[in-house]
Amino acid sequence: MKHPTRILSIASAASALALSLAQPRLAAQTGAAPASPAPAAGDVVEMPRYEVTGVPPDDSVNPLTRPIEGVFGDARSILETPRAASTITQALLRERGINGVPEFVAFAPGSYAPASYGKATIPFIRGDLAETFFNGQRAGYNNFGYLPSFNNVEALDVVRGPGPAVYGSGFFTGGYVNYVTKAPKFTPETTVTLRLGTWSPAEGGSWLNSSWQIDTTAPLPGGKSAWRLSYEGKEDDTFFRRHGGRDDREDVFVSWILRDSGPLTLEANAQYMWQDAPQLLGVNRPNQDLIDRGIYYTGDLPDLGYDDDTGAIAGTIPGDAWVGIPRDATLLSPGDFSNANVVRAQLIATVVLSPSAKLVNRSLLEHVDRRRYHAFEYAEWVEQWTAENRTELHAAARVAGVENAVVAGLAVRWEQRESHTNYFNEYFFQYDITRADRVFSHEKDYPASYWPGFAGPGGKLFFPASYDSPETTHSTLWNPALFLQDEIKLHEKFSLLAGARLDGFFAKAHDPLGAAAGDDPVWSDRNDDTALSWNASALWRPAPRATFYATYQRAYAVHGNVAGGGIMLKDDGEGNGVIDRDDFKNLSRLAEIGAKFSLLENKLYAGFALYDQRRSEAELGGAVKDLKMRGAELELVYQPTTRLSATLNASLIDGRFDNSTATQSGGNSLHNLYAAGRGPGGLGNGIGFTWDKLPPGDYRIPGLSRVIVNASFSYQLPCGLGGGLNGSWQSEQPGNLLDEYHIPAQVFLNASLFYRRASWELSIDILNVLNRRNWIHNGDNWSNNVLVYQDLPLRVEGYVKLRF
Repeated sequence: MKHPTRILSIASAASALALSLAQPRLAAQTGAAPASPAPAAGDVVEMPRYEVTGVPPDDSVNPLTRPIEGVFGDARSILETPRAASTITQALLRERGINGVPEFVAFAPGSYAPASYGKATIPFIRGDLAETFFNGQRAGYNNFGYLPSFNNVEALDVVRGPGPAVYGSGFFTGGYVNYVTKAPKFTPETTVTLRLGTWSPAEGGSWLNSSWQIDTTAPLPGGKSAWRLSYEGKEDDTFFRRHGGRDDREDVFVSWILRDSGPLTLEANAQYMWQDAPQLLGVNRPNQDLIDRGIYYTGDLPDLGYDDDTGAIAGTIPGDAWVGIPRDATLLSPGDFSNANVVRAQLIATVVLSPSAKLVNRSLLEHVDRRRYHAFEYAEWVEQWTAENRTELHAAARVAGVENAVVAGLAVRWEQRESHTNYFNEYFFQYDITRADRVFSHEKDYPASYWPGFAGPGGKLFFPASYDSPETTHSTLWNPALFLQDEIKLHEKFSLLAGARLDGFFAKAHDPLGAAAGDDPVWSDRNDDTALSWNASALWRPAPRATFYATYQRAYAVHGNVAGGGIMLKDDGEGNGVIDRDDFKNLSRLAEIGAKFSLLENKLYAGFALYDQRRSEAELGGAVKDLKMRGAELELVYQPTTRLSATLNASLIDGRFDNSTATQSGGNSLHNLYAAGRGPGGLGNGIGFTWDKLPPGDYRIPGLSRVIVNASFSYQLPCGLGGGLNGSWQSEQPGNLLDEYHIPAQVFLNASLFYRRASWELSIDILNVLNRRNWIHNGDNWSNNVLVYQDLPLRVEGYVKLRF
């Protein structure tokens, strides 16, 4: 019980300090006027010195016009934020047609979206996975989970590095995305959007890809509250329809706000989303001939059973015949599915205590059901419960003549995860993806090399944690935390911002399939731990429109498994299942310096950052690898008028393993998988599939370009006719740890044409204008030797928007 006692003691001390700062009498004692109060939720935050002349806030893509709450927990301008962060405004979402992760990463330097088994659910930031937040609260684990909804999104912040003290870090510490949900309006308004398409001149031609959205808002009688309802449906046969690929969704979002009711403001939102979007894994057997010339080495592996030495499927790819790979080739079988049901609700209550203090309470509840099955063979059944309550005291005061702005409070988070997985028979490389029979079934094609699992939920076969499947688990994690953040203005032009967070972790886990597997005793364990994280920043503002900063941070997090984020059970070497205590010491270290400017009378925003970031990441099977990143980032946003806007960002990153290694399917070399003297370059060695790992080293991170440059441009004539271009250039990427193949430098280019009137608009998007056969790395080391993804060919989509 010593951990809860320690946490409560620190909570009492932090609250006492914050409350003392909140007392107006301090201002009287120092003879100074009270500091301006932090804005209450729902209030309009006025920042006249950053106003872009002639551009209403709702039409501005410039981050200078929108305060950010998603970094330090208080509303502050981008210039006053001593961290590298990109804010994507409502207008930018609308202007650039952003509806998913691959679209928004182009507007945040250091961010990118690998294929992720054809399901880009979260971005990579600075070479590592990112967390997901909603209005400042962390949602449940979603790597390879469900595609994020943009039906509920009004704006978003992309933050490089883990969350500071108020928010805390999650499983992933590369960075996070804070989605700002749609707020009700006090003026009635309804928008209907109908998306049409898709037409493509490529083999397979056009396909049904339609969506419809109704977004309506209005005040309630009395004028103190308002509501908003947004419904979106989607029916998409996808480019991979002949393989059974579909992307269908139903999504309902509702929000409500109560304000002008004394000191209290209430904001609530809720969402239900269902989607059926199977993982489109792309092309197996990657190599340089495939990347450079579209050559695919054919032939299925014979069913030779298991190799006694490796315990893996025996045999190699013949590698003596090849064909040109079709654009829609993918390792997907009819009947494969990947469904998700997501329910989420949030309540934010703000009470103004005095002119210089307010109390904010945020509550988030989320339930996710994920079901996935692939015949090749991967199966997953995941149920996730997440609940979080955070109370924040915001107080501003002068103490001994120095201005202080404090955010202090208590957060309590609860996570329950039940997941069942089966990847025992998952190899990918054995199938000829071009064969006539597109049912890639390990059970049917390789009965002599098949490990049957144990019946689990839904009648599917899974493997327990005791069979080296730590993703199969039932776990709970209680995470109470105390935080204290203070910004001290030492001088008119210089301030310090520091925060500390004490997290308690109280975890237990058991193997839900242990009894079915006959384990005696069934694997079960529990672990309690604490971690102290902190961050410190110095800000120098030599002029109102220029900021220089330096930040250092040490943040701890818990490693969760890759099938829902549950606490893992691992073999202790003596046949017992235990929680790895090191999984509670996931340390991220960030050192960053930067500069931000408002130029050309606030029409141009410029940001620059240099950083060194170290952290670790868990992979399939529970192994952990350490990563190190060094780089530089540049961001420019220019908007002189409503009709013209442009963005440019660039990132330079050296991303490497930090004296570490990782598992690559097939072993150290992709040439293991080909018959001797056959395959790409005749380099096949005939070894076959192994579980060997390379020795620890500083290997470049596969799939990560050293240089990425993104740019966009949009212009509208006075008559309403306009167009735009979005482009990206990415330098070469290593394909695996030994760089046995690489993805060369590539250009991605999209265009749009539109005609806009006050009550309606028509837009046509031309994607992959150059019709290049670009390749996208899968993004995880496990798949380096066995999977790569083809970008979709030239295609045209369009939508009609009506406003009432």
